[in-house]
Amino acid sequence: MIRVNKNKKNRKVGFTLLEMVLVIAIMMMMSFYLYSTFRTVNFSHLKVTVVNDMHDYASLTLRAINNHLCNATQIGKGSNIKLSADSDYVLINDANALPGFTQYHTGNGSAKWGLNLKITTDPASKTVRVVLELTDNASPASGIAYTDEVTVYCPSCKKMDAMSNEDHCSFSFEPVT
Repeated sequence: MIRVNKNKKNRKVGFTLLEMVLVIAIMMMMSFYLYSTFRTVNFSHLKVTVVNDMHDYASLTLRAINNHLCNATQIGKGSNIKLSADSDYVLINDANALPGFTQYHTGNGSAKWGLNLKITTDPASKTVRVVLELTDNASPASGIAYTDEVTVYCPSCKKMDAMSNEDHCSFSFEPVT
C-alpha cells in the first residue's frame, strides 16, 4: 500500500521562462564580444600579412636589380631597368623582375601597390642607389606605404653617367678578357 502525504505540494522541477530569457540574453552578449574580438584579431593579422608581403615584394625586386647591376661594366640613362606602363611592377630588360610573384589586387582588378623607382648614380664611387617606394592603391589611398632602398657597388664599371632621381637606367656587360 502506498501512503500519500497530502501535506507536501507537488513541485515541478525546471526553469522558469524568465530564467531562460536571462540566460539567452547573457549568451547573446558574450557571443557578440567574442565575435568582435575574433574579427579584430583576424583584421590585424590580415594587415600584418599585407605589410609583410609588401616588404618581401620590395626586397625581392631590389635584390633582382642588385643582381643585374653588380656585374655591369657600364651604367647610364636608358631603359633596361624601368617601371611597367601602369607602374605595377619593375621591368628588367623588358621582362618582369619577379616572374611568378604576383601582388595583391584591389576589388576593381588593379594592383594593390603602385611602384615608384628612383635611381641615382655616383660616378666617383661607382655606386648606384635604387629607392623603391610602394604606394597603396586601395581606396582611400594612404600615400607611400613602404620604402626600401639598396646601394650597389659596381667595381667593373669603366664610366658611369650621373643620374639624379631617374625612374629608369641602362646597364651593359662586356666579356671578361
